[in-house]
Amino acid sequence: MATQDLAANAPATAPAASDETERPATRLRWAIAFVLFLAVLSAFFDRISVAVLFTNTDFQNAMGTGFNPTLLGLLMTAFVFAYGCSGLLLSFIGDVYGLRRTLAAGSAAWGVVMAVMAAVSSFPLMLGCRIFLGIAEGPQFSITNSLVKRWFPRREQARASSIWMVGSPLGSAIGFPLMIYLETTYGWRSAFVFLAVLNLIVILPLVLLFVRDQPPGGPVSVQADAGKQSSYLSQVGLFCRDWRFWMLVIFNSAALVYLWGLNSWLPTYLIKARGFDPRQTSLFSFLPFFAMFLGEVLAAILSDKLGRRALICFGGLFLAGACMFAVSAVPDARTAAMLIAVSAFFWGCSLPPLFALSLQILPARAVASGVGVFNGIGNIVGAFSPLVMGALIARTGSFDAGLMVLVGATTLGSFVMLPLARRF
Repeated sequence: MATQDLAANAPATAPAASDETERPATRLRWAIAFVLFLAVLSAFFDRISVAVLFTNTDFQNAMGTGFNPTLLGLLMTAFVFAYGCSGLLLSFIGDVYGLRRTLAAGSAAWGVVMAVMAAVSSFPLMLGCRIFLGIAEGPQFSITNSLVKRWFPRREQARASSIWMVGSPLGSAIGFPLMIYLETTYGWRSAFVFLAVLNLIVILPLVLLFVRDQPPGGPVSVQADAGKQSSYLSQVGLFCRDWRFWMLVIFNSAALVYLWGLNSWLPTYLIKARGFDPRQTSLFSFLPFFAMFLGEVLAAILSDKLGRRALICFGGLFLAGACMFAVSAVPDARTAAMLIAVSAFFWGCSLPPLFALSLQILPARAVASGVGVFNGIGNIVGAFSPLVMGALIARTGSFDAGLMVLVGATTLGSFVMLPLARRF
């Protein structure tokens, strides 16, 4: 969540302490949840915007790169690495400067960066914009999660989180066809202009109009010992010596290698390796992320019903890798595209039980920091996926070599769940 960015909903659904009290909720909370969904959706449009341009000759000429998979992959890696570091190190700024103010500043920054990206004509400047965009978007999920915790009673927090969380898979599912249409119809710069307008004219005013740091009278859910918060380092100490936590880190890192690799190279693979027309690519770029969304819904139900969260995590990620391996083996382009969608479906199945599992393993008063750490590390590791895939494609001349990065990561990552499967 993934992109994904995968993580920030966990604190919102963490079990409350027995001494928690709740104030009456206000109707404004659902409007806030919808605005948060739109902000996440727009942010995912920003993230995948350059991926649809990897095969655009005008973009390649403007950047001076030609079709250089290593440099093009670096545009995604630079963003994701900056995003992971920002999410890990700057998640506190919403609490310091105010959630509404920080989200509004972020929305404005996203819009300005996209406007600048529409004007640049050099690879170093585009790379710098991608890094700044990653830094600006990094704190978004922690801010979003904090707003859910403040505005929604515990019995509604899962539903509220689900509203904005679907912005991740839908951001890719809708974003790819939309960006492909804009760049093929109006030119590659038009896609960035559209995203700048979306952030500055739609998202920013909605944040300023509807979002408030907390309801009148304070947060809806109040802990009796709220004044006895422990320091961040002491919270980290509660889980960093638990080997089970590091299994979550490894699994999440493997899952994000897959997610960012797929987000970066899917349209290019379909066009370059499978011969799809760019407009035809829109459908087959939409299907994997819609299937991913369906997998998340199904796994959320099964995970709660069966209680075998680690086993579902293992099966989902392992089958995602197995289907991706089959993609490289089938000769028919449409069959390969459908197998990618099936692979993404199984990847989606691994997401909800992962965060439910984290709530069982992490100490109650360190859930937020624990999820922040394993998600931040996961994004930093996953950031290298687009670059490594691009380098392998450039060296071998085969996209199948790039796909093997996803196969290897998901296969190895899935097996770390087996030690947890007997208990969870």
